[in-house]
Amino acid sequence: MLPVFLPPQVALTFIHTLKIVPWLYKFMNDIFKYTPLDETEFQKIASEMGSANLPIEQTPVWGNFDNHIKGRKFLGSFKYTGSDDSLIAIASATLYKQKGRNWIWIKHGPVFKTTPDTQTIERICNTFRHQFSDSQYKTSLFIRLSTPAKTNSLKTPFEHTMYDQTIIIDLNKSEDEILSDMNQSGRQGYRRAIKAGIKVHEVKKNQVKIFQDQCYPILLETGERGGFGVHPLAIYTTLLECLSENARLYVATLDKVIIAWAITTEYNKRSLYYYGGSNILARDTYAPYLLHVEIIKDMKKHGNLSYDFMGIAGKNYPSLANVTQFKMKFSKNITDVTEAYDLPFSNMRYWLFSNLLRLKRKLR
Repeated sequence: MLPVFLPPQVALTFIHTLKIVPWLYKFMNDIFKYTPLDETEFQKIASEMGSANLPIEQTPVWGNFDNHIKGRKFLGSFKYTGSDDSLIAIASATLYKQKGRNWIWIKHGPVFKTTPDTQTIERICNTFRHQFSDSQYKTSLFIRLSTPAKTNSLKTPFEHTMYDQTIIIDLNKSEDEILSDMNQSGRQGYRRAIKAGIKVHEVKKNQVKIFQDQCYPILLETGERGGFGVHPLAIYTTLLECLSENARLYVATLDKVIIAWAITTEYNKRSLYYYGGSNILARDTYAPYLLHVEIIKDMKKHGNLSYDFMGIAGKNYPSLANVTQFKMKFSKNITDVTEAYDLPFSNMRYWLFSNLLRLKRKLR
């Protein structure tokens, strides 16, 4: 209990001295073999797995994006195999360097070849601890990963960064069927936007400049109105640059002025609404309804099988309540998302840090 009552910087120093002992895991037999993969090898194995739900965040393409963001370092993509060399899973990991803590995120992963039992999950947790216990990761507090079940090694995050439910539109349906799946309010919004003269198009040239000059200010307004923070500009512009073949920028305009926008991603025939913003005029003219209907139509034309609205409130993200109301006007097809858990390198360090963080927030 002593470190909790120490000055924050002293307590943090104490926490970082509680380092995991690498040999503790090196002599454990209960780990999988792990092998780094280049992009070609990764794509080959992913294809062999036949995983229709491989998230874009679990690819080297996304890792390249992470590598261009300050405070992030892509650690690579890996395959995990059993003693008989049978494939168990693939995973891509990124190191996040943040003030007071470093941590590793296997976002929406690992991706298992088959649904794992708790023993397999526990074993891959042991493997991750072993794999990332080298000296270059010694200050990392935890690994965040998503698994279908919580085992003894995993902790519920002290702060959530991942939603646990989302809305997914089935693009195998016809456009008429997709429109009929919207509730009455959603269809009315769509028609009112058309009547108001809203136009929607994909920005194909000068994306970064247009986003910086015309879209980001709208996002700042959205964040201020909704009471939430927004990422630095570089997150969005770097995504558009690094994922040029997998990302699109759509805008809704009124009299040729952008009033709403959306950044989408596509991978493995799955499209996602990743980021977006709208101003008060967009709200008054129902522009977001037309924007997303036109995006959905476009995603269908590009051969995608689904359009994911990227998260609703669920049990872990009550702050998404307002956007949940909007997204559910397009469909009531609520889909559970594999939950994210934390795998501490040291339970003591993790406990101390999480309690120190709670104390600091109470004292604010």
